[in-house]
Amino acid sequence: MSTNNIVLIGMPGSGKSSIGSMIAKILQLDFCDLDKYIEAKEQATIPQLFLRGEDYFRQLESSAAREIHYKEAVVIATGGGIVTRPENMILLRKTGTIFYIKRSIGMILESLDIASRPLLAKDCNKIYSLYEERKHLYEQYCHFHITNDQSIDIAADKIIQILKKHSDKLPIF
Repeated sequence: MSTNNIVLIGMPGSGKSSIGSMIAKILQLDFCDLDKYIEAKEQATIPQLFLRGEDYFRQLESSAAREIHYKEAVVIATGGGIVTRPENMILLRKTGTIFYIKRSIGMILESLDIASRPLLAKDCNKIYSLYEERKHLYEQYCHFHITNDQSIDIAADKIIQILKKHSDKLPIF
Protein backbone atom coordinates (compact mmCIF):
# COMPACT_ATOMS: atom_id res chain seq x y z
CA MET A 1 0.00 0.00 0.00
CA SER A 2 1.24 3.48 -0.81
CA THR A 3 1.51 6.23 1.73
CA ASN A 4 1.18 9.78 0.52
CA ASN A 5 -2.26 10.51 -0.85
CA ILE A 6 -5.84 9.56 -0.09
CA VAL A 7 -7.73 8.78 -3.29
CA LEU A 8 -11.51 8.45 -3.42
CA ILE A 9 -13.19 6.49 -6.21
CA GLY A 10 -16.82 5.54 -6.77
CA MET A 11 -19.93 6.27 -8.76
CA PRO A 12 -20.95 9.81 -9.67
CA GLY A 13 -22.92 11.16 -6.74
CA SER A 14 -21.40 8.80 -4.18
CA GLY A 15 -20.06 11.75 -2.17
CA LYS A 16 -16.38 11.66 -3.12
CA SER A 17 -15.95 15.44 -3.36
CA SER A 18 -17.85 16.26 -0.16
CA ILE A 19 -16.18 13.50 1.84
CA GLY A 20 -12.75 14.30 0.40
CA SER A 21 -13.05 17.98 1.25
CA MET A 22 -14.06 17.11 4.81
CA ILE A 23 -11.19 14.64 5.27
CA ALA A 24 -8.69 17.18 3.95
CA LYS A 25 -9.97 19.80 6.36
CA ILE A 26 -9.86 17.45 9.36
CA LEU A 27 -6.39 16.10 8.53
CA GLN A 28 -5.12 19.51 7.36
CA LEU A 29 -4.17 18.20 3.94
CA ASP A 30 -4.59 19.72 0.50
CA PHE A 31 -7.69 18.70 -1.44
CA CYS A 32 -8.00 18.16 -5.17
CA ASP A 33 -11.28 17.48 -6.94
CA LEU A 34 -9.99 16.04 -10.21
CA ASP A 35 -13.02 17.23 -12.22
CA LYS A 36 -12.60 20.80 -10.89
CA TYR A 37 -8.88 20.58 -11.66
CA ILE A 38 -9.66 19.61 -15.26
CA GLU A 39 -12.28 22.37 -15.58
CA ALA A 40 -9.82 25.01 -14.33
CA LYS A 41 -7.03 23.78 -16.57
CA GLU A 42 -9.23 23.56 -19.67
CA GLN A 43 -11.37 26.60 -18.82
CA ALA A 44 -14.50 24.62 -19.66
CA THR A 45 -17.09 22.64 -17.74
CA ILE A 46 -17.16 18.85 -17.75
CA PRO A 47 -20.37 18.84 -19.87
CA GLN A 48 -18.68 21.19 -22.37
CA LEU A 49 -15.63 18.92 -22.53
CA PHE A 50 -17.84 15.87 -23.07
CA LEU A 51 -19.26 17.56 -26.18
CA ARG A 52 -15.92 16.68 -27.79
CA GLY A 53 -16.52 13.04 -26.88
CA GLU A 54 -16.04 10.79 -23.91
CA ASP A 55 -12.67 9.58 -25.21
CA TYR A 56 -11.45 13.19 -25.37
CA PHE A 57 -12.51 13.74 -21.76
CA ARG A 58 -10.90 10.48 -20.62
CA GLN A 59 -7.62 11.63 -22.19
CA LEU A 60 -7.83 14.87 -20.20
CA GLU A 61 -8.65 12.88 -17.08
CA SER A 62 -5.62 10.62 -17.60
CA SER A 63 -3.40 13.66 -18.09
CA ALA A 64 -4.74 15.20 -14.87
CA ALA A 65 -4.16 11.94 -12.97
CA ARG A 66 -0.53 11.93 -14.19
CA GLU A 67 -0.06 15.50 -12.96
CA ILE A 68 -1.79 15.08 -9.59
CA HIS A 69 -0.41 11.70 -8.51
CA TYR A 70 3.04 13.27 -7.96
CA LYS A 71 1.75 15.56 -5.25
CA GLU A 72 2.22 14.55 -1.64
CA ALA A 73 -0.29 14.48 1.21
CA VAL A 74 -3.30 15.30 -0.96
CA VAL A 75 -6.85 14.05 -0.73
CA ILE A 76 -7.98 13.39 -4.32
CA ALA A 77 -11.64 13.04 -5.31
CA THR A 78 -11.75 11.42 -8.73
CA GLY A 79 -14.46 11.34 -11.36
CA GLY A 80 -16.57 8.20 -11.47
CA GLY A 81 -15.00 6.99 -14.71
CA ILE A 82 -11.35 7.25 -13.66
CA VAL A 83 -11.31 3.47 -13.19
CA THR A 84 -12.09 2.80 -16.84
CA ARG A 85 -8.46 3.34 -17.78
CA PRO A 86 -6.10 1.02 -15.90
CA GLU A 87 -3.16 3.39 -16.35
CA ASN A 88 -4.97 5.96 -14.17
CA MET A 89 -5.35 3.54 -11.32
CA ILE A 90 -1.78 2.25 -11.60
CA LEU A 91 -0.54 5.82 -11.17
CA LEU A 92 -2.91 6.71 -8.34
CA ARG A 93 -2.11 3.49 -6.44
CA LYS A 94 1.63 4.25 -6.62
CA THR A 95 1.24 7.28 -4.37
CA GLY A 96 -2.10 6.83 -2.71
CA THR A 97 -4.37 4.74 -0.59
CA ILE A 98 -7.55 4.14 -2.57
CA PHE A 99 -10.98 4.23 -0.93
CA TYR A 100 -14.07 3.08 -2.82
CA ILE A 101 -17.06 5.12 -1.67
CA LYS A 102 -20.11 2.89 -2.07
CA ARG A 103 -23.59 4.36 -2.12
CA SER A 104 -26.88 2.86 -3.25
CA ILE A 105 -28.10 3.88 -6.69
CA GLY A 106 -31.38 5.00 -5.11
CA MET A 107 -29.57 7.42 -2.80
CA ILE A 108 -27.42 8.64 -5.67
CA LEU A 109 -30.45 9.36 -7.84
CA GLU A 110 -32.14 11.24 -4.98
CA SER A 111 -29.21 13.62 -4.52
CA LEU A 112 -27.60 13.84 -7.95
CA ASP A 113 -27.97 16.79 -10.32
CA ILE A 114 -28.40 14.65 -13.43
CA ALA A 115 -28.19 17.63 -15.80
CA SER A 116 -24.57 18.24 -14.76
CA ARG A 117 -23.55 14.63 -15.48
CA PRO A 118 -22.88 14.18 -19.19
CA LEU A 119 -23.20 10.39 -19.20
CA LEU A 120 -26.56 10.56 -17.39
CA ALA A 121 -28.14 13.77 -18.73
CA LYS A 122 -30.08 12.07 -21.54
CA ASP A 123 -31.13 9.02 -19.51
CA CYS A 124 -30.74 8.88 -15.74
CA ASN A 125 -31.38 5.12 -15.86
CA LYS A 126 -27.97 4.74 -17.50
CA ILE A 127 -26.57 4.93 -13.98
CA TYR A 128 -27.57 1.27 -13.53
CA SER A 129 -25.51 0.10 -16.50
CA LEU A 130 -22.59 2.34 -15.50
CA TYR A 131 -22.68 0.76 -12.06
CA GLU A 132 -22.64 -2.75 -13.52
CA GLU A 133 -19.73 -1.81 -15.82
CA ARG A 134 -17.66 -0.19 -13.09
CA LYS A 135 -18.47 -1.99 -9.83
CA HIS A 136 -15.82 -4.68 -10.28
CA LEU A 137 -13.24 -2.01 -11.21
CA TYR A 138 -13.93 -0.01 -8.04
CA GLU A 139 -13.57 -3.19 -6.00
CA GLN A 140 -10.45 -4.29 -7.88
CA TYR A 141 -8.57 -1.03 -7.45
CA CYS A 142 -9.46 -0.02 -3.90
CA HIS A 143 -7.47 -0.76 -0.79
CA PHE A 144 -10.55 -0.15 1.37
CA HIS A 145 -14.23 0.44 0.79
CA ILE A 146 -16.71 2.31 2.89
CA THR A 147 -20.43 2.84 2.54
CA ASN A 148 -21.82 6.37 2.41
CA ASP A 149 -25.38 5.61 3.43
CA GLN A 150 -25.88 7.90 6.44
CA SER A 151 -23.97 11.17 6.19
CA ILE A 152 -20.73 12.51 4.81
CA ASP A 153 -19.56 13.12 8.39
CA ILE A 154 -19.91 9.43 9.20
CA ALA A 155 -18.29 8.40 5.90
CA ALA A 156 -15.34 10.75 6.47
CA ASP A 157 -14.94 9.44 10.02
CA LYS A 158 -14.88 5.84 8.72
CA ILE A 159 -12.00 6.71 6.42
CA ILE A 160 -10.09 8.53 9.14
CA GLN A 161 -10.53 5.55 11.48
CA ILE A 162 -9.18 3.20 8.81
CA LEU A 163 -6.20 5.50 8.27
CA LYS A 164 -5.48 5.60 12.00
CA LYS A 165 -5.77 1.83 12.28
CA HIS A 166 -3.25 1.39 9.47
CA SER A 167 -1.02 4.29 10.46
CA ASP A 168 2.02 2.02 10.64
CA LYS A 169 1.66 1.62 6.88
CA LEU A 170 0.73 5.27 6.35
CA PRO A 171 3.59 7.40 7.72
CA ILE A 172 1.99 10.78 7.03
CA PHE A 173 -0.66 10.04 9.63
